[in-house]
Amino acid sequence: MSKINVRSPYFIYDNSTNGTNALSSVRLRIRIYTGNSTSSITGYQYELNSTSIDGKVTFEISELVRDYIENTFDGDYTNSAKWVNLQLYRVYNGGSNSTLNSTISAFDGYGYFEDGSNPQNTQTVLQSNKTIYKHSDEPLRLPAHITTSTDFTFLQDGSTIYNTTLSTSTSSSNLIRYVSSETTGIQSWQDRVEGNGGTVESLDCVNNFLGDVDLYGVDTIYVNDGNTVEVYKVENIEECKYNPYKVTFVNKFGALQDLWFFKRSNLSLNTQQESYKANIVTDGTYSISSRQKTVFNKTGIERLQLNTGFYPESYNEIFRQLTLSEEVWINYDGNTLPITVLSSSLNYKTRVNDKLINYTIDVEFANNKINNIR
Repeated sequence: MSKINVRSPYFIYDNSTNGTNALSSVRLRIRIYTGNSTSSITGYQYELNSTSIDGKVTFEISELVRDYIENTFDGDYTNSAKWVNLQLYRVYNGGSNSTLNSTISAFDGYGYFEDGSNPQNTQTVLQSNKTIYKHSDEPLRLPAHITTSTDFTFLQDGSTIYNTTLSTSTSSSNLIRYVSSETTGIQSWQDRVEGNGGTVESLDCVNNFLGDVDLYGVDTIYVNDGNTVEVYKVENIEECKYNPYKVTFVNKFGALQDLWFFKRSNLSLNTQQESYKANIVTDGTYSISSRQKTVFNKTGIERLQLNTGFYPESYNEIFRQLTLSEEVWINYDGNTLPITVLSSSLNYKTRVNDKLINYTIDVEFANNKINNIR
């Protein structure tokens, strides 16, 4: 099924004829909606009209559709894709007419210039990398667009630890599904113990045991859509010295994707303020402890400099998509917070030139440190 990736133009071209009669004009109605793709259409958000030139009409609709797609993320992986119903009403020379209805999906994705017009991004797993680096003892999620019944098998050391089969769906909520061996919301062994009413003792022997056990130690994933089998390799990274950070962003396919920064991070604060000179004279004198230059509306935004640790060269594409993303979040101190990637340039690294590949990315929290939301 065709789809719209709304960050790139999507063209609807029509040069149909009715016998010897050429196209005279076209009316295009657009309905963007959630729910079942087969639901009856009761109204349209847009109506576009165009007179043909040499029997041809072209509409570009991606910006209109994108107004109705919103990405949200609070730690729960949700779908932002929508259904789009298109109704083409054609009028031909001589007065005859015809109507064409179609329903397609819309994702907050994009194509590159070399992908050509109306890029589709047709693959099942909605990410570019087949080698996945993640923090050990943390769950892994694969964003997937299911167009045919697909089997997902998670393995560790050659043994199957989780298997699920997803079938096609006509619900918009299933246009993007996040497949994971984590099905209970448990993030660690400590979560599992405390979730059952237990307590984890802060003892060296207990900490050493937990450090040797991976709750989600997947190392291979097989994705079988009935025609091809794709293999995804997973590297579980342990980090003892630094605090790893998980960054989640909307990737090229319009899906949420996780990216881990394992090494050193630096936190800084940038402030802005306004000021004025106050009159501090009272009865012909003033106190030397009074402030003549008064500061007001002082705000601050914190920034982080993140380092990835060593990644394979195949991750160049993922860092490209991170840099191009408009929606990015970080899991910081137990909260999911929006951030803005400040690094506006990216030098792609290779093993030949750089030996060991580490990326340094500067990000800024998307809200003021002081709560001044009114």
